Amino acid sequence: MSREIMFVLVAALGLAGTPMVPALAASGDVHAVVGEKVNLRAGPSDDAAVRSTIARGDEVVELRREGSWLGVRVLRTGEEGWLFADLVKRNSASTLGGGDAAPAQAGFGRLSPGFDGLVANISDKLGYRFAEKVEQSGNGTLRVVPTQEWQYNTSRDGKMFAALALYQMWKNYNNGRPVTMTLGSQGPTAITIADAANGPELTGPMLNPAR
Repeated sequence: MSREIMFVLVAALGLAGTPMVPALAASGDVHAVVGEKVNLRAGPSDDAAVRSTIARGDEVVELRREGSWLGVRVLRTGEEGWLFADLVKRNSASTLGGGDAAPAQAGFGRLSPGFDGLVANISDKLGYRFAEKVEQSGNGTLRVVPTQEWQYNTSRDGKMFAALALYQMWKNYNNGRPVTMTLGSQGPTAITIADAANGPELTGPMLNPAR
C-alpha cells in the first residue's frame, strides 16, 4: 500500500498527527494464561491502562506481537488487549493458510496483511475497533461494516476519506480490475464507490451518483 493511502486512512480516523507504525500480522496462535491474574492492557507497556484481568487457564488468540508483548483476543469474552508474553504458553499453532483460523483484529488479513496491521494499529489508538466485519463476494465486490463507535465518532468527511482509502486498497488488491467497495451496512447511510465505464462513481448519504 502506498504512503499516500496510509495517510488518507490515518487522517480519516482523526489521527493524522499521530506517528503510526504498522502492527505485525496476526499469527492466530492460541495461548493459555499461566499467571494467577494477568492484566489485559490497552497497549504494549506496563504504563498502559488496565482494561481487565484474566485468570489462569483462560485462552487467548495472538493477533500480533510487539517485543515481549502480545496483542490478543480473549476467547471467553472477546475482549482485546495486550499482555506480557511470559504470562502465557502456546496451546496450539496457527492454522492460517489452511483450515479455519482466528480472524485478524481489523478483518482485512486475507486481503492485505499490511493494511490489516495499519487498521489494527489505528484501532488501538482510538480505543475501539474500526471494522466490525469485512465481506468479500464475487465480481470484485467488498463491503466493510464499521463499528458503531467509529460511525458515531467520525465526521462525514472522515467517512468519505476512509471510503476512498478502502476503495484504493481494494482496487490495488484486484490489480486494477473493476471493483465495487461499500463502507457501511445496507441502507441509506452506506458509501459506495463502484467502477463504471467512465471511471469510479460515488454514492452515499445526501449524494447523487458522481464522478
